[in-house]
Amino acid sequence: MNNSFKHKIISLCIALILLTAGISLASFWWSTSKFNEAQVQRKIQVAQNVYQQYLKARERLLVTAATVLTADFGFKQAVATRDAQTISSVLLNHSRRIDADLMLLLDVNGDLISANAQGIEVPSDIRTWMQVLKNHQDHSAFVVLSEQLYQVIILPVRAPRTIAYSVIGFEVGKSVAEELKELTGMESSFVGATDKLKASSVAGLSLGSDLFAFLESQKTTRWLGEYAVYKSAEVNLPSLESNPISLVLSADLTTQYQEFDKMVFTIILLSTATILLGFITSGIVAKNLTTPLSKLTELAKRFAKGDYSAKLEESRPTQEICQLVDAFNGMGEDIQEREEQIRFQASHDYLTGFYNRNAALDKLHKVLAGGTEYYFIAIDIKGLRHINDKLGPRVGDDCIKAVAQRIAEINASDTGLNVRLGGDEFLVAHQAQACEDPQQAVLGIVQCAQRLNQDLSQPYMVQGLDISLRFSIGVVHYPKQAHTPEDVVRRALIAVDTAAHDGHEVYYYQSGEDEAHLERLQIIDELRQAINSDDGQLFMTYQPKLNMKSNRIDKVEALIRWQRNNGEWVSPELFIDLAEQSGLIVDLTQWVLNTVIAQVSNWSRQGEHIKAAINVSAQDIIDKDFLPHLQSLLQRHKVQPELITIELTERDMIENEEKGISVLQALKRLGVQVSLDDYGVGQTSLGRLKMLPIDELKLDKVFILKLAQSEKDQFIVNSTITLGHQLGFSVVAEGVEDKASLELLADMQCDYAQGYYLSKPLKADDFDLWLGRYHEVG
Repeated sequence: MNNSFKHKIISLCIALILLTAGISLASFWWSTSKFNEAQVQRKIQVAQNVYQQYLKARERLLVTAATVLTADFGFKQAVATRDAQTISSVLLNHSRRIDADLMLLLDVNGDLISANAQGIEVPSDIRTWMQVLKNHQDHSAFVVLSEQLYQVIILPVRAPRTIAYSVIGFEVGKSVAEELKELTGMESSFVGATDKLKASSVAGLSLGSDLFAFLESQKTTRWLGEYAVYKSAEVNLPSLESNPISLVLSADLTTQYQEFDKMVFTIILLSTATILLGFITSGIVAKNLTTPLSKLTELAKRFAKGDYSAKLEESRPTQEICQLVDAFNGMGEDIQEREEQIRFQASHDYLTGFYNRNAALDKLHKVLAGGTEYYFIAIDIKGLRHINDKLGPRVGDDCIKAVAQRIAEINASDTGLNVRLGGDEFLVAHQAQACEDPQQAVLGIVQCAQRLNQDLSQPYMVQGLDISLRFSIGVVHYPKQAHTPEDVVRRALIAVDTAAHDGHEVYYYQSGEDEAHLERLQIIDELRQAINSDDGQLFMTYQPKLNMKSNRIDKVEALIRWQRNNGEWVSPELFIDLAEQSGLIVDLTQWVLNTVIAQVSNWSRQGEHIKAAINVSAQDIIDKDFLPHLQSLLQRHKVQPELITIELTERDMIENEEKGISVLQALKRLGVQVSLDDYGVGQTSLGRLKMLPIDELKLDKVFILKLAQSEKDQFIVNSTITLGHQLGFSVVAEGVEDKASLELLADMQCDYAQGYYLSKPLKADDFDLWLGRYHEVG
């Protein structure tokens, strides 16, 4: 392993050096190439500026000479009289004075009058030639005459009208190209489109040859490739369209190539030396690293076995190795500490430090293995949710901590088994007293539970607040009422839930309640399946409501029924209560709304305008989807909102009064009727009654069942009907069981009557038959 690691270190170092050298070389190559290209471009730009200044200077000389010549009176007189000898003398003298190579005098038609040299041939298109030159006005142009390139300028001779044209020019030959080369440092060549090369400073080129083909053919070999010797720039010169003239500036790159190659060769030599040095150095470093690392590997193996007393046997340990050994020791201690912390957190509640539920089951297996009898006490904090809502979750957490601390203090002398089962639920174990008298033993646990409740109910100081808490306590006996830890926990929770639900301070588990609890869970599960499958187990029945004024049935109350697949009936009070406890009530109500509104739509299509009252719960009212769902159902089934009445009990009205009132107001805006169910047996005060946005009061049947026999019930019902009418409500009496009660309600001007005297709740088809017979009887 040492050799392998050593080789890897050496390979890594060499690879890094190679990579660095390669990147450096590539970067240098790229940057230098770009720099050289930029230098060449700047050189060409400078050369262009120089040549422009050079040609302008010659152009100014031509303009001056031409101006002086055409302004000379004697010359103009000689031209006007066509004095050939005088004209020839003037042109010759003037050309010598300014070193002009070309002096021509042309008449207005372009015919040659005189010239400073013999053998000059005037081009056939002389008029076009003259027109182009005149278009340049005071600027020179480049033209070819007799195979020779000239820079010329043309000016008119006026006396006072134009009588001739004077053409003055300089020859552009090899001397001019050489002069430009001296000024710009670049090869200069003049090229014509028709006659090709006219003048050049490039050695070995003859006039008329192809300059660009020559420059393209000039190559130099370097770095296993061929590179161009020249980089050129072509500049168009003012000239004739028939024979355009251009100046080609060519930079010789040979010197730059040589300098660049020398620098690259130097970098390669330095990189090679660096690689050799790196190879030697990396071998030394690898050896110094791998030797102590092999010993540290042995230390790590000892740590893995739990032996953290590390000692490094090294003749000359470096400071870093010693620091690494110390770090290993610290790591071992930290690992031990974290393992203990993780084990504690896995088995304990982070907030209270009590055992959590899973750990409690393991602990209970050990506690119960001794065969000792125990009473297990489950404790639930009442109203903790309201504390969280009103004072905040931090205060709620501190309350849980304070309760846990007090439980630990109370239970310190017992088994010490303290468990936090859930958010506000705890479990403690109390060893049963060994008494020969069973009644005495029971009395002992009763006193213990009462004392525990009293101690826990003492005020708590939480964040400067004096908070009083109330508790529900459930007690289960082991082994009489539970045989396994799972039974203990489940049945203790059943007991404490019963205490909380029924308002007991202390409740003792009764045999058979666990089975009943499991039965309730099964009912909840089957109810969920029945809602989802909609297989006919759930169905609606409709109990008629008699309109006391018209003596007709124009309203029903929709009541849900459930018959299991095995034929067993489930009480509505039972499964509706379980639905509210389990949160299924919202789904159940949505199913009811859909079924009833669909039935009302069916009746409307049959010509029967029957209103239907639907019972909903407080959970439905606060559900954000309740109103949108109801509205969509009304639209889908095309049912008028006034045909639907929503019934709520007084308890549902006040459970979330602010939210409930806002929803009821929205229902009224939608056009749905609102009825207050079970009025008279709840907590609705007259002050609250006048504030509720309702349309109907529904008297509880406790006042109607014996209305004919009870004078007090008659007083209550009569006054309630009067009060309801005065507040603008219609009044419904449910629970009418006899004719006498119905007649009394008619005398009291009650609006609607409902009860078994009229009819029991019927399925939709049965209701249709009953309604038909009722109308036939009249």
